[in-house]
Amino acid sequence: MNLRHRQIKAVEDVTAAYRAGYRAPVMIAPTGFGKTHTSVTIIRRALDKGKRVWFLAHLKEILNATSEKLFAEGIQHGWIAAGRIVDRRQAVQVCMVQTLVRRLDRYAPPDLMIVDEAHLTVAQTYQSIFEWAKAGPKYGRPGGAHLLHLTATPQRLDGRGMGEVADILIPTCTTGELIEEGLLSPIRYFAPSAPDLQAVRKVAGEFNQGDLADVMDKPKITGSAVAHYRKLAQGRPAIAFCVSIQHAEHVAAEFRAAGYRAVAISGESDAVERDAALRDVQAGRVDVVCNCALWVAGVDAPAVSCIILLSPTHSVTKYLQSVGRGLRTHPGKHDCVILDHAGNALRHGLPTDPREWSLEGSGAKKTGQKSEVPVKVCPSCFATVHSATTHCSCGHQFVTQAREVEHVDGDLQEVDPRLVRRQQLHEQSKAKTEADLVAIGRSRGMKRPELWARHVMRARMAKYGARA
Repeated sequence: MNLRHRQIKAVEDVTAAYRAGYRAPVMIAPTGFGKTHTSVTIIRRALDKGKRVWFLAHLKEILNATSEKLFAEGIQHGWIAAGRIVDRRQAVQVCMVQTLVRRLDRYAPPDLMIVDEAHLTVAQTYQSIFEWAKAGPKYGRPGGAHLLHLTATPQRLDGRGMGEVADILIPTCTTGELIEEGLLSPIRYFAPSAPDLQAVRKVAGEFNQGDLADVMDKPKITGSAVAHYRKLAQGRPAIAFCVSIQHAEHVAAEFRAAGYRAVAISGESDAVERDAALRDVQAGRVDVVCNCALWVAGVDAPAVSCIILLSPTHSVTKYLQSVGRGLRTHPGKHDCVILDHAGNALRHGLPTDPREWSLEGSGAKKTGQKSEVPVKVCPSCFATVHSATTHCSCGHQFVTQAREVEHVDGDLQEVDPRLVRRQQLHEQSKAKTEADLVAIGRSRGMKRPELWARHVMRARMAKYGARA
């Protein structure tokens, strides 16, 4: 298989981790990295050594894509999934987690289990499978299965880390780096003032969905989704992320009333409806797909060039994966427009921001605890920039004192990720010591700035050593 240099490096790093004695690494790779392509290479290498490999996921879309890639590479495999023909003879099995956990008594554990969307693996369903396979830090025993976790965001909303299911993190690259290399579409980000969510309760670290629907499912939200789509993304195939099924239906109805072809789907839609919506938005027969509890992961829709965020979330995982549905490249597609009516950029920062991950997790935030605003709006030109920015491109100099961020009601302002990245690199280049970098990391809201600062200093030393 032809792998890019980053994918080759990822395979080498995973192999090195196993050789060093780790048994459950996490390969961190953003949307567009090619996790499936990389996984197939790892599967083939395992097969060459006589190993049995299972690929686990919780969505049929992920499993179907993996199966297609395996067949394309000539790798025969069986299925452990409802409605699929069982073939236990195959060394490779594609497994629906919800089905597998009910059939464990019919199989012997494999040598390697590759788990996609691995940030979900602290759930009891996965825990039962790992205990049966004697896999992972919590249940690992001599002779048990090796694990390979795949995710773009190794963090749960409740703050629990992946340390109970994994033993080392293997980073690959960032979304920003893939954009710079032309492997993902550039982002044009427009963000309004955040909706007023003071009356919305939190349940298990996330917004209460009933309260949230009451706030967001209104004819007039700050900046009309339909009006801003018409103004900033006219003619672009779009996916809108909504709070509830009813909310998705209402948003779709508003788009249809405005003359657009829009449909609403959800996790309760049958497979025929879901597949038809995906085909139609890809082919240009539908302008906007309004969805709830669906398409956050496992769906490749490269023709989509507009993401409409109408569902506020405390989950950086949900936020980044939602945005990721529009970042894949496609012929004739020059960029992806993000219309954030949910205040998610104010809550989590830009999708291209570098993020630090840890197996220990970040710790759950207390109810009512105010998050540091990771971006701010220029009061002169209304561009949305990173909170650490000192000078806007328009010439405005930010006052370094605590104040409320100013917004223009009902108007989306564009975020220029390239400008933000240049400003971050310029600021970073002026830092001469590790302590300077730690201070910058703290100003950017990093959970563990010391680790980031250490990484930057090591990279500098390696760079200068190579030059010497």
